[in-house]
Amino acid sequence: MTGTIRITQLSDTHFLEDGADPEGGAAYNTSEAFDAVFDHIGEHGDLDMVVVTGDVADHGRAPEYRKAADAFSRFQVPVNVCPGNHDFDAVFSSAMARPGVSTSRVVEAGSWAFLFVDSSAGTMLDHESGLRVDPPGELRLHTHGTLGQREAAWVDQMCETTTSEHVFVWIHHPPEPPVPMCRDDAYAAEWHALLGTHHRIRGFGAGHTHIPDDYEIMGRPVFVSPSLKNNFSLDPQTWLPPGYRTYEFTDDGSIRSEVQLVDDERWPRHPFGRLLASLFNGEITFSELDEIIARRSGVAG
Repeated sequence: MTGTIRITQLSDTHFLEDGADPEGGAAYNTSEAFDAVFDHIGEHGDLDMVVVTGDVADHGRAPEYRKAADAFSRFQVPVNVCPGNHDFDAVFSSAMARPGVSTSRVVEAGSWAFLFVDSSAGTMLDHESGLRVDPPGELRLHTHGTLGQREAAWVDQMCETTTSEHVFVWIHHPPEPPVPMCRDDAYAAEWHALLGTHHRIRGFGAGHTHIPDDYEIMGRPVFVSPSLKNNFSLDPQTWLPPGYRTYEFTDDGSIRSEVQLVDDERWPRHPFGRLLASLFNGEITFSELDEIIARRSGVAG
């Protein structure tokens, strides 16, 4: 493959089992959102690949992954998926792969090497079987990125050994995002160390924040994709419809990416209140938000 490489990115698809309401009805119906995004993308003949950057399933359950894999299989081009903090390792690995849908770690195309990184790998534990496993409980769910020694070493090794001229990282957690609630200084430091060593890394495609964005870390662009579950703009403070990102990668190492939102009366753009703004600004936690909502509901009742 030579010349321009065209990729569409989905992220935070958060598929649910049939009959389940997303966040009690407070979020988008992700199956409906996927159908709208799929139709909006249109013909896939000019695409080289579709990438999905994690939080494929809302609760990391096998039926959710089966639903996701069925949806991704509708694309007429290869689909490659990396995990998010909602994607528990064993069930993600066993349930996602099928013809046309892959969880490959590296895809080389033209002058580019695309690395698919697990940004929750630092939570994994050594098991007596010799495998690495997710920690008990919901620890994986509540991280904003941690590579850990092994994943960082793997990125380092891939950058050293690839013969590709350019490297691009697909990952769930964006490094050092301009959203206070999603920042983790230790995670940012892991990427600062890698970027300082590997100058062929040209940028990142990420998700997680549900806030579509473009920014830079150490001179590299970070492109954050919209979600299918809910999306927000911080300026102005507005709910956004579901969407995706398009990319063009050229042989000279340049990257062009655009956010695509599916405007529809089902997902109107309207302001969000001070509570959500406080959450995004890191002034309150998710737990505190839930407590405030419950308290207000009790007063209303």
